Amino acid sequence: MTTADPCAIAFEASTDRFGIAACRGGAVRAWAVRPARDGTQQVYVHAARLLAELDAGFADLDMVAFGCGPGSFTGVRVAAAAAQALAFAHDLPVCRVSSLAVLAAGALREAPAPAVAVCLDARMERAYAALYRPDGAGGVVPEHADALVDPATFAFPGGAGFLAAGPGWDDLPALAERHRGRITALRPDILPDARDLLAMALADLRAGRTVAAEAALPEYLGQVPALPRGAPATTATSDPGGPDR
Repeated sequence: MTTADPCAIAFEASTDRFGIAACRGGAVRAWAVRPARDGTQQVYVHAARLLAELDAGFADLDMVAFGCGPGSFTGVRVAAAAAQALAFAHDLPVCRVSSLAVLAAGALREAPAPAVAVCLDARMERAYAALYRPDGAGGVVPEHADALVDPATFAFPGGAGFLAAGPGWDDLPALAERHRGRITALRPDILPDARDLLAMALADLRAGRTVAAEAALPEYLGQVPALPRGAPATTATSDPGGPDR
């Protein structure tokens, strides 16, 4: 592996969009589909096709990444299972990246701002929320860490304005109402993007922030337990070893 231009693939499925991004030798390819279920049933088929566009296969990978959530239970499980299967099959390091951080990075790429508050609907009258600011290098750092909150009572700390991004701001109007005076721009249309996930994972790889395959688990923020190693995590079809196994 060359840390400058590794071959890597990233899976993001924490919302109703399923996306994959891959890179090799500095070239990047990405693919996404909505609704997510239209892509998650053949994860490895889509991944192999994307890598083939880079003249690569699963055996060429140096790293695999996934959006670890919080988000859609099913989607996050599928992304985690795909990353874990490839990591076990090919002895790869895994980059486990917050899906809310991915959403924040994409929002700031589209609409630069001093800070971005991201929100996804967690169902059961709860929200997944976090506040991030840009780190100056294309990534983000948390001002308020990812949390499961009550949108009727929760307020982000401080009083500064922020870009509000993610569909939760539309789905949970009580949260938007509580922050009405602080929202400088509203972008509920922005979803976590596998391309931003891949870029963040590459930075993590170069910094040595990776985990082993057995630690490639979802982040549910206390709603359900993490999957133990070996648990059936997805209904995705096709061979996780791919054509190069």
